Amino acid sequence: MGLVSVWVSQVSLRKRLLFILGGTFALLWSIAALWLLGDLRQELERVLDQRLESSAHMVAGLLEQIPQSQISPDMSPFTNPLLGGLRRGLVCQVRTLRGEVLVRTPNMVFAQPEEELLGFSNSSVDGEEWRTFTVQRHQLLITIGDRLDEREHLQQVIFLAAALPVALALIGSLVLIWFGIGQGLSPLNRLRLQLASRKADDLAPIELQTVPVELNPLVQTLNQLLTRLSALLERERRFNDDAAHELRTPLTAIKTHLQVASMAGGGTQLASSLDKAEQAVERMQAMLEHLLLLSRLDENANQDIEGSSQPLEIVRQVLEHLFAHPQFARIEVESCLQGPCIARVPDRLLGMSIRNLLENALKYAPSGAVKLRLEVLDERLYVRVTDTGAGLDEQQFVDAQKRFWRLRANNEGSGLGLSIVSAVCQRYKGTLTAEKHDEGFTVSLSFPCQSASTP
Repeated sequence: MGLVSVWVSQVSLRKRLLFILGGTFALLWSIAALWLLGDLRQELERVLDQRLESSAHMVAGLLEQIPQSQISPDMSPFTNPLLGGLRRGLVCQVRTLRGEVLVRTPNMVFAQPEEELLGFSNSSVDGEEWRTFTVQRHQLLITIGDRLDEREHLQQVIFLAAALPVALALIGSLVLIWFGIGQGLSPLNRLRLQLASRKADDLAPIELQTVPVELNPLVQTLNQLLTRLSALLERERRFNDDAAHELRTPLTAIKTHLQVASMAGGGTQLASSLDKAEQAVERMQAMLEHLLLLSRLDENANQDIEGSSQPLEIVRQVLEHLFAHPQFARIEVESCLQGPCIARVPDRLLGMSIRNLLENALKYAPSGAVKLRLEVLDERLYVRVTDTGAGLDEQQFVDAQKRFWRLRANNEGSGLGLSIVSAVCQRYKGTLTAEKHDEGFTVSLSFPCQSASTP
């Protein structure tokens, strides 16, 4: 089966169609030809037997018109008028019931017993096979025969005359099928040439009016692919433009602060410039980390489908990373988990999402506690981060999930926090919602999860 699959994959579509259509056509015609030739053989045998029978009855009728006294063994087989009307290829013998041959063709004697000669039978004379028919009239036995090899030769000539046109028609049909398939596949070749002549950045859909109806599903699927590729390229182009613009700001700040530090002689101004340069480096480092994470999410390069750690363990790692944050003490963790569970999302991405939500809450809520709540509802892990800030309205929350969006133009940060969380949710069937209430602003994140005992 493996060799057949490899052979099929390497054969062109034109040859494959010729093999299928031509093979089917040849098989049907061969069956029909064999059927017709078989019927023709039977009909030919019947006609030849009828010829023997008719000739025997004809001779018997002629003999009945001659008086018996005129028939004697001395009659010459060459001058007897009774045999002059027989067709070429037939032999005749007339004998009495006692075995006396009265009339015969030269060198032909059928000496079989009477019970074997009446009617049709096959006889062998001097190593040659004969087909004979014997009829009895009064005291005479009339036998007409012809050679079986002559019958076979006649059948071969007829079969050849009948089979040769069929073979030539079959070969001609295969040739016509080959060229017909080529013409039928010409739209595919035109489509290939049309795509090959396009420029690398030309992702416009193919017009359906230029292709046959049978190719419409293929062209529609190809147009959908071109549309997705166009959207992907546009997204990457916009992403590159935004990334270049956003990275230019911290680089310019680093350069400016370093120039000020180089001109400063020392003291407070030098320390302030170096401190601001360090902050700009940290901001650019965080932005590059977020950009790389987004790139990996877009390329679907993550191989892990599910996590392997408990949610509380992931939260502990996130809090260790945020321990150096100036407002770390405002974070309060509340766990409503009733048992062990594992989210169907890689641990690293779940931790990055929780960390981004906590950093946004600490940044945009200047005071008050930042509560982190964990719970499981309907086989989904919910992570809720609540702060006392003003929060975002519905449209602002949608915009915040876009890359490099900021609430205020002069706001520091990469503008990638919620966009990363949104990308993780899209990749791993998660949800991201927000709600304003009397206590502040809550962002909820959820992912499918399973208990630790589930295989």
